[in-house]
Amino acid sequence: MKWKPLFAVLLGLLMVGVTAGSAAATPIHNQPKPEHNIGLGTVIFTWLKGDAIISEGHTWVPGISAYVKTYKVRHNGMGTIHVSVFKWIPLGGYFTAAIMPDMTTYEEGFQGDHFKRDYIRTHTVDGHTFKVLTAEYSSWFSFGGWWEQEVKFDAGYGTHGILVIGYNNWPWLGNFLGAIGAGAAGKALLKFIFEGSADALGTVITALLSGVDVDGAIFTEV
Repeated sequence: MKWKPLFAVLLGLLMVGVTAGSAAATPIHNQPKPEHNIGLGTVIFTWLKGDAIISEGHTWVPGISAYVKTYKVRHNGMGTIHVSVFKWIPLGGYFTAAIMPDMTTYEEGFQGDHFKRDYIRTHTVDGHTFKVLTAEYSSWFSFGGWWEQEVKFDAGYGTHGILVIGYNNWPWLGNFLGAIGAGAAGKALLKFIFEGSADALGTVITALLSGVDVDGAIFTEV
């Protein structure tokens, strides 16, 4: 049957990937390479772009020995959250989740390569309302991909954070969200989202995000 030779070729490619190490980062054509590494095995790179962006910089994450991108943006301006994943994707699947302030997002404002958006949902914890966008790896075999979501920077004047998490186990996100607000780590996550605190991001990474890929961005609306 014609499918047998094709299956043999794909299986060989998979074996090569396993031999090389499934966590090895592989560049994606026409995408910037990861510039930092703030999580365990991180191969996610997050940045903001669009007309609303005024300036770009970075800040170091205490205790993590790496940095996140920082931006100054126009309040109520239009922009895009862009996430690239530089990773050999296993057959078990791969998911990303972006946790952000309750900004305006657009149903038709999502596009991706090897990723499709699952949902955008709103959550409220301790009086703080935030959004969670999940995107799932949508191809059978790849060395990575990217997605981006159009947003309006209307979270409010001041500094905010966007946390992006990559993981292989589907129930993981539900368990993680269930832990938000439970103790110091949950409060640190809220502080990062709503205040853009790099110290809080360091606490979140060390306390809650062990074993997953993680990246983030900080923006200040002016």
